[in-house]
Amino acid sequence: MSSLSFLGSAAFAQEIKAELINNLNASLTYTADIFANVSGGLDTGVRYFDNIDAEVGFNAPGFSFFLYGLGNQGGSISELAGDIQTISNIETENSWRIYEAWIDKQIPDIKTSLLLGLYDLNSEFDVVNTSQLFLNSSHGIGPDFSSSGITGPSIFPLTSLAARLKVIPLKGLTFKAAILDAVPSDPANTIGTKVKLRSSEGYLFASEISLTKMNGPNHYPLERGVNEDTPFRFVIGGWYYSEKRAGWSGNPESDHGVYAILEAKIYSEKSDVQQGLAAFFRTGFTNRDINRFNSYWGAGLSYTGLFTYRDSDQIGLAYSMPVNSDEFLKAAERNGEIYSDSEQIVELTYLYTLSEIVSFQFDTQYVLNPNLAPGINDALLIGLRTSFSF
Repeated sequence: MSSLSFLGSAAFAQEIKAELINNLNASLTYTADIFANVSGGLDTGVRYFDNIDAEVGFNAPGFSFFLYGLGNQGGSISELAGDIQTISNIETENSWRIYEAWIDKQIPDIKTSLLLGLYDLNSEFDVVNTSQLFLNSSHGIGPDFSSSGITGPSIFPLTSLAARLKVIPLKGLTFKAAILDAVPSDPANTIGTKVKLRSSEGYLFASEISLTKMNGPNHYPLERGVNEDTPFRFVIGGWYYSEKRAGWSGNPESDHGVYAILEAKIYSEKSDVQQGLAAFFRTGFTNRDINRFNSYWGAGLSYTGLFTYRDSDQIGLAYSMPVNSDEFLKAAERNGEIYSDSEQIVELTYLYTLSEIVSFQFDTQYVLNPNLAPGINDALLIGLRTSFSF
């Protein structure tokens, strides 16, 4: 080989290496919560638990590849509070697992993308950007949807195989549909990663249409996720399980529901449009004959950059209320149990961003009618979340 050929090959190899590095994204995040149940609930006390997220993504022309590992350790604050909504959105059983592993094919010419693999449904469906500030699980995905099925839909911490189609026919208009294995993991043992396709369990179908006013040049974001730079967003979604299961009367029932989301930037500061006041509202309804919650109502406000020289800090106030179905209450009464109609949680939180790597979040939640154990007193909780991102 001539020296010129060798140099050419070496230069080509360097170009390939540079291209791989430029298109490879990796991150590691450690999140830890310490919460105290100050009064009420089932018992007072303090709990510590954490969450480790390890993500690797690679972008090639027209394709995206993604691998996501998840680890959780620690205790349960909801065991003390007695709530049904789950106080912290990182609380779950202690386990390490492969959480997501998928390939996403984008077809810009027809403004379409198709994703296949192990998939978190809540990464694109039933997402409220404004409510992501809050720690209570109901503001991540509505409990009307998250409590459906046998082990829940394909969301934290259990995911299943899925195929997702996204189409953006017009600027600001997005249609998404997905078909997923209806029962993530193994109901008998949910530790670790388990992918088991059983014809008897059927499938979960989900669809969503959103109307969004978008900022920035990318009016057709086909990549996985939900565009966060949106001064206005209206969403209608629905879900349906193909296999019936026993309802509160004992008869086979269809598991299905619908939800709606409205979020908007109410006020933007003149010096920085990213700072200002945002609001959200979410509601959802399910089949009352099979689900514990017939409906859910949630709303909140958040302000970014409220204080001088704290441009990235956020403060928020939110409210969440799942409503027990009449059929569930009747079934519980037949068993000698009396439940309240609803559980209500008010959350006040403040996110202090120390740097791009470190943040602290101070959180207070008041739980009215904690109905994991009927008849217990209202609970008051205070917590601190610490996050390190690399």
